[in-house]
Amino acid sequence: MYRGKISTGCALCRKRRLRCDRRRPSCAQCLRVDQVCSGYRDPDTLRFYDQSAEVASKAQARSRAGRGPTKTLPAQESPSTPPVIYSLISDDQRAMTYVIPYYIGTDQHRGLLAFLPSLMKNDPSPALKASAKAIGLLGMTSMPHLKSLARQEYSIGLCATNCALRNPKTATSDSTLGAVLLLGLYELITSRPTGMSGGWKNHAHGAARLLELRGEKQLNSPVGLELFTVVRFQNAISNVFFRLGSRIHNSPTIAALSKISMSKRNEHTRPIETLYGLLIEMSNIAIEVDEAHLHNDLGRQQLLIEKSLLLDASLQAWTTSLTPAWSYTIIDDPPSHLPKFTYPPIYDGRYHIYHSVSIVTMWNNYRQTRIVLNEMIRNMALRWLGLQYSPQYQQIVSQSARIIDLMACDICDSVPYYFISGEVGFGSIYRVMWPLFIAGRCAAPGSPAKEWTTHILDQIGNLTGIQQAVGMSQLLRQKNPASVIPGADLVSESMFNRAASWSPASD
Repeated sequence: MYRGKISTGCALCRKRRLRCDRRRPSCAQCLRVDQVCSGYRDPDTLRFYDQSAEVASKAQARSRAGRGPTKTLPAQESPSTPPVIYSLISDDQRAMTYVIPYYIGTDQHRGLLAFLPSLMKNDPSPALKASAKAIGLLGMTSMPHLKSLARQEYSIGLCATNCALRNPKTATSDSTLGAVLLLGLYELITSRPTGMSGGWKNHAHGAARLLELRGEKQLNSPVGLELFTVVRFQNAISNVFFRLGSRIHNSPTIAALSKISMSKRNEHTRPIETLYGLLIEMSNIAIEVDEAHLHNDLGRQQLLIEKSLLLDASLQAWTTSLTPAWSYTIIDDPPSHLPKFTYPPIYDGRYHIYHSVSIVTMWNNYRQTRIVLNEMIRNMALRWLGLQYSPQYQQIVSQSARIIDLMACDICDSVPYYFISGEVGFGSIYRVMWPLFIAGRCAAPGSPAKEWTTHILDQIGNLTGIQQAVGMSQLLRQKNPASVIPGADLVSESMFNRAASWSPASD
């Protein structure tokens, strides 16, 4: 079914039905209203899933079959214009047209699945197509019947992926790895945080194993390099939060491939590899903290505090190595800058503007890593303060608390950009949920940040139907939620109270 020429204008011009001059870096209309331009859509990508002609042909066939033999009208009865035949959009079309703007994004605002068009064009395997349909169908929460169809497509994609993995020719293909990532994303969307030890964990482990099997060849194409990056970050962060025990955090093969991938980067993307290395170091420390807690090894905890403080200094130093492409602007007067047709949530009267959602996502990976690291440092220092007062550890507790508060505020201030960046839907909002949860989980009880993050996660869950967001908000409301912080349960509430009341004069 032909719907007319595809508009290649930016999101603002399309929404307001204005002529877009498509200038770079910003069109004239966006400059006029002081709005960040979302970038321009690729018409070839947008047409990629166009099945209109096929749908119209089938609809006409059904229409002729339903009417029976046609009857020729007399001249005076003939209508002045030919009859219009309306064809329904198929569920497959709905799914794929949802995936394009909400997950793939634009040239300027690349989405979570920016690699998908290339895979669908060059290697549209049954596993990849079914998995992509499942993700797209999940997005249409206003049509309940599509949820069951999404589950069916997920099952089809799972079976097709298992078949591909059993075939040596397809097991290590980009398409198979892409399907595994999509199946894992499906589990993340539909599962609560406390129920992620099943399907999602298996997909995460499987994707990590595929990186090892795919070898150096995977780094020679933009799609392969992007898949390599996504899987590594997913596993490095997940090992900290969920203790998956994935081999990727200390795999010699992945370490060697990561060194090679550094040579594939330019000056703007090289910090991605540096941050990944710091995340791996963080993952290793998290494992040691859990082990020290399990064996109640205070001496080892003391060494881990020093080790963690050095890592935190390295993380802070990472921010000074970034090129201008990583910079962001802090807006302190939102009403005068925000477009009138958008109402993003504002935390403390300010928000950030970034160059892309990918950039803000890397920043929030950095922020949530420092939050978890400093929460571990604070917990271990509090354990020592629970035994005896020490000005050194009192200072460490206070410093960690300040860093956690600063990183949590920055995460909250980054949230509006996800809503006004031009990349909306699951592909953008999904990437801010875990940073929001970590900010809320580690914020002080009763603090504005904890209340605000809980409210925003509720909004995301109600808006998108992502069950993980709903579960996160419920966990934050619990008085003593199950912790995702390594060694967190080694500190009791009384220790926090004692640390807060201690001073050198009172000791």
